Amino acid sequence: MIQMNIATISLVALLACGKNEGPAKDPCLVNGTDTCATKSTALTATINLAAEKQVMHSFGASDCWGIKFIGKNWPENKRDQIADLLFSKEMDEQGNPKGIGLSMWRINIGAGSFEQGEGSNIKSPWRREESFQLPDGSYDWSKQAGNQWFARAAKARGVDNFLLFSISAPVHMTKNGYAFAPGGADKGKLNLQPGKMDAFAGFLADVTKHYTDAGIPVDYISPLNEPQWDWTAGNDGKATQEGTPATNDEAFELIKALDGSMAARGLTAKIAFGEAGALNYIYGPVANAAERSDVFNYFWNPSGKGYIGSLRSVTPVMSSHSYFAQPDIPSLINHRRQLASRMNAVNPQVNYWQTEYCILGKEDGITGGGRDLGINTALYMARIIHTDIVIGNATSWQWWLAVSPSDYKDGLVYVSNVNGTMGELPATQNDGNIYSSRMLWALGNYSRFVRPGMVRVDASVENNTAPETAAANLMVSAYKDPATKAVVAVFINMTNKDEAISLSGLQLASPDVAVYTTSVKDELRHTKGNAGSGIKLGARSVVTVVGTYR
Repeated sequence: MIQMNIATISLVALLACGKNEGPAKDPCLVNGTDTCATKSTALTATINLAAEKQVMHSFGASDCWGIKFIGKNWPENKRDQIADLLFSKEMDEQGNPKGIGLSMWRINIGAGSFEQGEGSNIKSPWRREESFQLPDGSYDWSKQAGNQWFARAAKARGVDNFLLFSISAPVHMTKNGYAFAPGGADKGKLNLQPGKMDAFAGFLADVTKHYTDAGIPVDYISPLNEPQWDWTAGNDGKATQEGTPATNDEAFELIKALDGSMAARGLTAKIAFGEAGALNYIYGPVANAAERSDVFNYFWNPSGKGYIGSLRSVTPVMSSHSYFAQPDIPSLINHRRQLASRMNAVNPQVNYWQTEYCILGKEDGITGGGRDLGINTALYMARIIHTDIVIGNATSWQWWLAVSPSDYKDGLVYVSNVNGTMGELPATQNDGNIYSSRMLWALGNYSRFVRPGMVRVDASVENNTAPETAAANLMVSAYKDPATKAVVAVFINMTNKDEAISLSGLQLASPDVAVYTTSVKDELRHTKGNAGSGIKLGARSVVTVVGTYR
């Protein structure tokens, strides 16, 4: 995530790094057996293919920060290993996925804090980014070489969608000369010099054109990220990363300027706006943040002054981040219900994208500090994915960091130095070890099989039809592909009990189905199942079932 400088998060925890000698051991895994599991029961899942919901768009993650080192400096075979984990849609000889087949890749447009070095006043070089544009307005397209390498790797492996996102204007355009925002009278305002709106928009459009001309088909550009946060330095004058706030009015002016710049360059990429720091800023006014909240109504109410739906380059999407929206199960569900209700009431033609999430402060007993490669955090993540899609009607779901060096719950793939030490270390900039997390594979239970254009359909498990009950026990969502007749069901078993699930309510071409399990000991492991005789859902697991309907 764009990690925030606010009171609810410990900055010490955000920057924590420690020693971890490889994948964390799950306390329930003993000699290859999940000792926490209890005897299974038989349940029925009902899938109604006729009850269509939203059309799914994508699952993704971002290249922010660490990719600049890994994509440029690491040995190419290790870069390829990471790219395969994130993007590959191939199977091995046993039918196990080699990677999670992301269908959206988010590419950061740097602001130039990396070139400033220590003078950037951003503490860690891992949190600084290069800028393509030089202070004289010229461009050096060799910059962000690591990001460009991974963009090419994503394209080569068939990623469907590419999105560019900006965290700050180039430092030579900002009010304070930094990639983080000033305080004082400018606190909460866009960190951009007066008269530079068109220049900033032109820069964003030029970067979009560069990637497009280089063969990376940019589909979307997101010009602001979490404008609800102030992004000022701490008491020591240092910031943790790049970032700028913006009022709704300032965001509207930037979107209009970017729309014109995109049109002038003949670009077909679309502006995908939102990236709100938390869901409540989207669906209603927030106390003491009137100029930066009630975002959906401001931008997508056709009668409002900030309506962007008539602009040529804007796509009908509102994006937000799922931070601070699930301290417990009732809050998890209530926030998504309010979001879906507000969007449906104001403008039901706009899709919702959840575009950034990782685990920060304490959420339902799980804290952000401490890397966890095991199943517990993966299950928590899967529950949020499920709820964002089923209750919030998200059509896209995107994780924060694809690759992280930190002893923190913010990565899908983790890297350390060659000795196994975690943290934003100089040695890790050139080589290191690679660890896949169960969070990677749990996201893969969705991203690898729920492909762009599939339609979510109604699904439920007996005794777990109420969202509050399902979230604590057993969840299911289902999807169909009208073109290929594929049907996909994703189950999340939060309990310590094995279950046996039979599928009901749909006519399958064959009762034989493919089953892919992520659990305490499995990473999308492929097995075969029978839809009528009981498909095993192991204790504490995410299971995807794939069949063909008639």
